[in-house]
Amino acid sequence: MTLWFATRRWWLSAVGLLVFLFAAIGAGEHQADLPSFTPIGSVTVKLMLFSPIPVCLAILYCLDRRLPTAELTGIRRTGLADQAVVMTVGGLALCIAVLVSSSGHAASAQAAGRNALFLMGLGMTVRAMLGSTAAGAASVGWLALVTLVGYGGNLRPYAWTVVLRGANDVVSGALACSMFAVGLALTGLRAPKTRGLN
Repeated sequence: MTLWFATRRWWLSAVGLLVFLFAAIGAGEHQADLPSFTPIGSVTVKLMLFSPIPVCLAILYCLDRRLPTAELTGIRRTGLADQAVVMTVGGLALCIAVLVSSSGHAASAQAAGRNALFLMGLGMTVRAMLGSTAAGAASVGWLALVTLVGYGGNLRPYAWTVVLRGANDVVSGALACSMFAVGLALTGLRAPKTRGLN
């Protein structure tokens, strides 16, 4: 398992969590106007929306570091170990979000924890089906997509966007948990379309 840990470079997920923490604190409740297909041509979004990207990309990178031959012939099931680490990182992301929110830095930080789960799940799902490059693009691209077309005529975000909804939105929370569970299951059941390490 030492080789597995070193190959995956799981320590980078800890770095991703630290960047997530500081990004959430730094973003606070600051907002930015971005282009969007709305009646006024733009929307105001909280910078907190983008804070989960580092931890999401870190997880995808670590999962992509593989030794396919050794993992196929080895006795230990690395898929279960991968799932355990991803669940731990997801849980820590939620804890960080609650910590930042409860410390008074930003009430919207709780939504960032939910969004981290959703984006990780989305990335892992796409990774299992389309490969590594598409996984990272899907996670980051989702934020661009919902910013452009995720708002109705009244400038309220649609439910399917998940990441634009408030922290207490039950539907978005359920969708985020479901996406994370699907991505987690596919991570353990399917080998991604990648060549691995040489």
